[in-house]
Formats: sequence, C-alpha cells, structure tokens
Amino acid sequence: MDRRLGAAFAALVGVFGLICAIEGNLKNHFSASPESDEPCPYDKSNVAERGQYCQGRRDLGRDKPFGDDYFGRFGDELIEEMDALNIENNLRYLTSQGHMAGTKQDLEQAEYLRKLWLEQGLDQVELQPYEVQLSHPNLAKPNKVYLMDEEGQVKFTSTIIEEPIDGVEYDESIPPAFLAFAPAGTVVTNELVYVNYGRYEDFLQTESMGIKIEGRVVIAKFGSIFRGDKILNAQRFNASGVILYTDPRDYHPESETGGAAYPHSLWLPGSGIQRGSIVWRDGDPTTPDYPALDGAYRVPENETDTPKIPAHTLSYNDARKLLVNMGGPEVPQSWKGKLNITYRMGPKLAREGWTLKLEVNNVKKLLPTYNVIGMIRGSEEPDRHIMLGNHRDSWTFGSCDPSSATAVQMELVRSFGQLMKKGWRPRRSIVFASWGAGEYGFFGSWEMVEEYLKVLEMRLVAHLNVDLAVIYTYNLQISATPLLHKIIKEATKRTPAPDKSLGYETLWDHWTDRVRASPDLIDYNLASTSEHSPFYQRIGVPTSYMLWEINFDELDWSDYPLYHTAFEDFNAMKTILDPEFRYHLSLGHLWGLMTIGLADAEILPMDLEDEITMLRKMLKGLEDEYGQALKERGITLGYVESTINRFAEVARDFSMRLEDISEIPPLLARQLNDQLVMLEKCYIDTEGSPYRPYMKNKMFGTSDFNQYKSWLAPAVRDALWQATHCEGQCRHQWQLVEKEIAVLQYIINSALLIMKDIQKL
Repeated sequence: MDRRLGAAFAALVGVFGLICAIEGNLKNHFSASPESDEPCPYDKSNVAERGQYCQGRRDLGRDKPFGDDYFGRFGDELIEEMDALNIENNLRYLTSQGHMAGTKQDLEQAEYLRKLWLEQGLDQVELQPYEVQLSHPNLAKPNKVYLMDEEGQVKFTSTIIEEPIDGVEYDESIPPAFLAFAPAGTVVTNELVYVNYGRYEDFLQTESMGIKIEGRVVIAKFGSIFRGDKILNAQRFNASGVILYTDPRDYHPESETGGAAYPHSLWLPGSGIQRGSIVWRDGDPTTPDYPALDGAYRVPENETDTPKIPAHTLSYNDARKLLVNMGGPEVPQSWKGKLNITYRMGPKLAREGWTLKLEVNNVKKLLPTYNVIGMIRGSEEPDRHIMLGNHRDSWTFGSCDPSSATAVQMELVRSFGQLMKKGWRPRRSIVFASWGAGEYGFFGSWEMVEEYLKVLEMRLVAHLNVDLAVIYTYNLQISATPLLHKIIKEATKRTPAPDKSLGYETLWDHWTDRVRASPDLIDYNLASTSEHSPFYQRIGVPTSYMLWEINFDELDWSDYPLYHTAFEDFNAMKTILDPEFRYHLSLGHLWGLMTIGLADAEILPMDLEDEITMLRKMLKGLEDEYGQALKERGITLGYVESTINRFAEVARDFSMRLEDISEIPPLLARQLNDQLVMLEKCYIDTEGSPYRPYMKNKMFGTSDFNQYKSWLAPAVRDALWQATHCEGQCRHQWQLVEKEIAVLQYIINSALLIMKDIQKL
C-alpha cells in the first residue's frame, strides 16, 4: 500500500473510531441516567407538579430543571450560597482607591480579579488588553476657569478637587476636575451664555430670544441628557467653549432650606465635581469599527469623531461665582436653578471690562486597557455563551458606579465556583466579563465585540449587563430586548424579596407592587448607557440592563447626587444607601438565576409574544408621532404593519409547534434555540442609520439628541426628524424616509423567515 494512502487509511480508521466512541457516549448521555435504564420522559404530562426534576437525566452531576422550572435545585443552592457580607467586603476593597482607566490602580484591580477568579474555580481567566486613546487631565497644569477684572487681575479661580469630608487630602488616585476628551485649548471672552440643560431645544430657545451662540462660551446645568450631547449641541450652534456644573436644583434641592449634604444625606456638597466622558460615539476613537490591536490603522487626530471645543466641569459653589457675574435678561422661570441668585441669560458679563478665561489642558494618549474575561465551560454546548458584563473602572472611588455591580459580580463568580464543586456544570458556557475603560465610552466591550465580531455573532446567546447595582433602593428598573423578558420575570418570582419586613415575599412582589419608571414592567430603553450597547447595536444579541433605582414619583434625578464625584465612596453605600447590602444581594440572586435559566434550559426560555408586543408598540409610536406628516407625503406604514402581522402568525406557529413536541432530540433542540437566538440579529443592517452609520441596529437604538434615551426604529426616526425639520422641498430627505421604512419592513421580514418551520422553505 502507498505510504500516503496507508497513513490516510489509518487516520480514517482513527476518526471512525472516535466518531463511534462519541456516538456511544452521546447515546448513553442523552438516553439514560446512571441510576436507570429508562429514557427520560420529555412529555410534560409525566411531571406531576411544577418544580419536579427529571430524575432520568443527570448530566455530569447536574439535576436539570424540568417543565416550567428554569432554575432547578442549583438555582436554590445559588441563592443559599450567596452572602451579603462577601459583597460588602468586595466593595470595601474596590473602593479603597480611585481606579480610573489607564492608571496603575485600574491594572492592579484587573490582576486581582484574574487571580481571584482562577482560585475560585473558573475554567479559564485571561487579561485581554487593548491599546486605546484615553484622555487624562494634565496634573502639572490642571484645568481651570478664571474671572479677571478690567486690569487683568484674577478675581476667581475654580477649584480642581472636592473638599475632603475627613480633612485628609485625596491622593493621586483621584483625578482633578476634567471632562474626558475635552480638547486642550484656552478661550478668553467677556461673553457667557446660559443655556439651561444644553438640550437642542434649549439652544433653539436661546437663539429665539435674540441671543446668538456662535463664538461664545456657554454654561449649562448637568442633568436631563447625556453630558456629551450637551457638547455636541454646543458645537452644532458654533459655541467656542462649554462649562457644565451641578446645580442644586438637581443635586441638592434642600440646600435653600438648610438641608444637610453628604455625609449626612445623599445630597451633593457644594464642592462636588462631576467628572465624565463627553464622546458621543462609543469605542476607541482612533479605530472606529475595528479593534484597537497592534497594527491597527489609527485615524488622524483631526479626523476622530470627538469634541472639538474646550469644555470643563465645575462644582455649584464655583458656578455661583460665574453666574452672579452674568448680565442680560433673567432666564425663563422653568430654567432657574436653586442657587440663591438671579439667573441671567448673558451674553455680556455684568461688570464692564471683566473677562472669563476657560483653560483646558487635557492630554490624549494611547494606553492599554484590560478586560478580565473568565469562563465556565458548558458540558453540552460549550460554543454557546451566556455573558455577564460589568465595567470595572471609575472616575473616583465608584461605590455606586460601577463597583456596586462589580462587588456583586465577584460574589457570583465565587458562588458559581462553589456550585461546580458540588458537581454542577451548565449546559452552555458562562462568561464573566469585567470591562476596561467603560467610563470613557465602553471601550473594553466595544473593542472585544469588534475583534470577536463573527465569533460572538455565532456563539453569544445573551448579554446580561449590570453597570451599577444600587443607586437607591426603592424599586428595580429593568430594560431588555424582548427575548429576555420571560426569563427576567420568572427569575424575579424565584428570587426572595430583599426586605421581607416590607410585606413582600419575592422580588416579583416587590417589583410589581411599587411604582416603576415607565408604564411597562420591562422597557426597551437600552439606549447607550453602558457596556451592553455594542452587543445590541452591533451584533443583535439579546441584552438586558438592570439596577435598583429611585421612586420617580417622589424624586427627579437624571443622575444620582454623588455621581462621579469624590464623595461616591464606600461610606455612602454602607451608611446611607444599602447598609446591610440586601439590595446588592437581591440583584445578585436575580442576575445569577437568569444566568442559570439561560445556561441550563434545554429550550431557551424566550417568549415570542414579547417580540410581537414590541413590534406593535414600535409601529404605534411611529404612527402617533409622524402619522400625519407621512400621510401628507403619501407615505404609508401599511407594508410594515402587514409584515408584523405575518411575523405574529409565524411566531405563534413556532410557539405552538414547540408546545406540541413531547420529545426533543439534542439536534432539534439546537436548531430551535438557534432560531430564537438569530431572531434579534435580523435587526442588524450593515449600512446602519443614514445619519449615524455606526448604529447598525434598525430596531433598537438611541435618540440622536440624548444617548440616555432610546428610540425604537432609530434609523426611521433619524430620517423622519431630518425630513420634518427640513426647509424647502426636501425631496432627498423624504426619499430617505421611504427607504428606511422599506428597510424596517425588510428586517422584520428577515425575522419572520428565521422563525419559519425549519422543515419548510
């Protein structure tokens, strides 16, 4: 026999033997348990009551949940294992120093997590570096705002850091006042314009009063919208610079009546300075759409999509010094803050010859950021992943943002490690992601999605994101794409209430009884507030975002008062917000049960009725807001409506067929699950929005004027906004509206085709 032919034959025999061995193992694995020769009955009628386990199927020591129980015995054991004291100790460590991205402290925490997670039993843990452009303050030349008299003498200089509560100066881990990605530059002027919250409509109203923005510095309150959108709006109106400040109206409304500030309450002290990023496009600015790896093409600095005018942040103590020196008419009543002053529009300063100097000295540099990625490999479908994400870096101590969630994530890793010691291993793989440089624009998660785009498109089942676990403890706020609504609801019904003295037994009871932020139990407002954004915006992965929030009927916060200041420390959480860490623990229970439900269920617990509901709400929103304008142009949404109706028929047929199946072979289960996971990927379109091509999801997205607000059908809304605000014939703009409505119909039709019976074309 020819040597090569003999080698090939031997290889073939080896492969055939391996296949036979695998086939035999699979046959034993799926047909009988160690205790019984009888096959496991799949028919639900064989289970006498909810919560009973199928004793005929024990896979690698795991008692699989059966029927309507998505969590099984190990769901209960996870709840028992998790400990609030461990979460408290985790938070104490995480807040022991500031850990801004690109600093040695941030790397220290990344290395600590990698070592800890390996010790706690994860199968694999890696540090994943990306070299990204970060913006840091110049410590030798801190950013400042000055007021100078007619002789050029400095009469006021803004402070660069908070007054410490205990009298001990903050160390170098706490950066001085700055807004990341505000470009270096100096503006000297005698004109300052007040623009309320810096919303687009605020700029329009200012100009309608006869006060031009062009060439002038503007001052705006933090709150209402994302700070980066305030800068973008200022650029749209050709301002020369921006000053943002925390007005007591939003951050200490009791200041006028003598109410105490932190540490006696959660209200912001007068020296509090909010830091933060002002970029409006997520991911490393120098490598848009591609990962920041060695050899990557870097966009020239003058071509990056980042702010072009200087901007700085002030405390309300310092802002008062500027506002009292402004001239011009009084601001509209609804624009007034709660400083004990007369708020004026400007543009001229009140004192003749006085000038304002805005000086920004930020430095941009390429620095490594580190994701910590840990994995529990699945026993049956290791190539299907459930990801739990949370960013690790903070501007200061970060007791709320993000460390409250990081502390919970750490306890989940430890607890899952303990379950593995008891013999549990999930059907699908579980991935824990501690993202780097999240505060800058979700750099760590975006770069990973860009690098692993095709892998994650194929393998990722869901991304369960918790950015910050607790900012108050009134009620849960949860946003999610529709395919995750069912598992969220089921998990809250299994999770114990955080405080049973309030009269609630389960988290479901607490959540559904108390007032929520929206009329819907779970909304679709994923927006661009955290690391989940690349997962739903770029690759269409089912995604959730959740936290403990305020009572929106009693409080009106867009940011919590201590947000991104040096006062957001461990003491704030321990003495005021969640002293016993009950609410941290409750969210950890929910997060963990959702993970088990998605990782272990034979058929993914996803209800297509939730998708139908979303589609109908999307259509109604477009009709309510733009129906008349579309009618006047002879443009119809009728084809979209008919496609939604056909999708509903196919989706319900899928669900009925699933209910009728009494025995699900492994390959069929895989096929059905793949249909479910592919559904929301159908909303991704490579062209993206015509006005924001980086936004690839044509169903879920953000408002063009506030990254904190979501839009359903964002590309259609982008086109409609441009068309309805256009002057003249606007033929091109209305053609884009027609095109985007057709694309919307196309993606819904794609989802329809995905959900059709796999036995038919």
